[in-house]
Parts: sequence; C-alpha cells; structure tokens
Amino acid sequence: MNLPIIKLEIQGMRHTIATALSQHSAAMDADVQREIEAFCSEGSITRIIQDIVRREVTAAVTEEVQNFFRYSRPGRQAIREAVQQHLDEQFPLEDA
Repeated sequence: MNLPIIKLEIQGMRHTIATALSQHSAAMDADVQREIEAFCSEGSITRIIQDIVRREVTAAVTEEVQNFFRYSRPGRQAIREAVQQHLDEQFPLEDA
C-alpha cells in the first residue's frame, strides 16, 4: 500500500516572517527616534524642567510649612492663637 507523503517546507516562510519582523522593527525604531527628536526640542525641555522645578519647590516648601506648624512650638502657638481669635469672634463672652 502506498501512503501519500506530505512534505511541509517552512524554511522559506520562516525567512519571510523574519524579514517582515526586521523591517517592522526598523520602522518602529525610526518612528520612535523621530518622536524623541521632536519631543526634545529646546522649548519642550525648558518647559519640562520648569514644571518639575515648580512641582518640587512647591512640595519642599509645603513640607517645611507643614513641619513648622505641626512640630514647632511657634507654629503650634500661631495656630492656637488664630483658632482662639476666631472662636472669640464667633462666640464673644458676654459680660454679666
């Protein structure tokens, strides 16, 4: 009995897929490089630096002010006096 023999050759398909992936990778690299160059213009970098500096300075100043009012005697005293003044204005003591 003669059985049919099926011969599958994938070597050519492997080469075609590898070539297509290589070309796609090269195109993606070119796109990424083009976007990086466009993004890294002088104005863009300057804006990024200014935004980061502004954010970090704000965070540092905020933290120091919080620490002053939270942990220092003069800071807590200032809060105490402001609260007391507000309460005195809202609820004045009436002399009998």
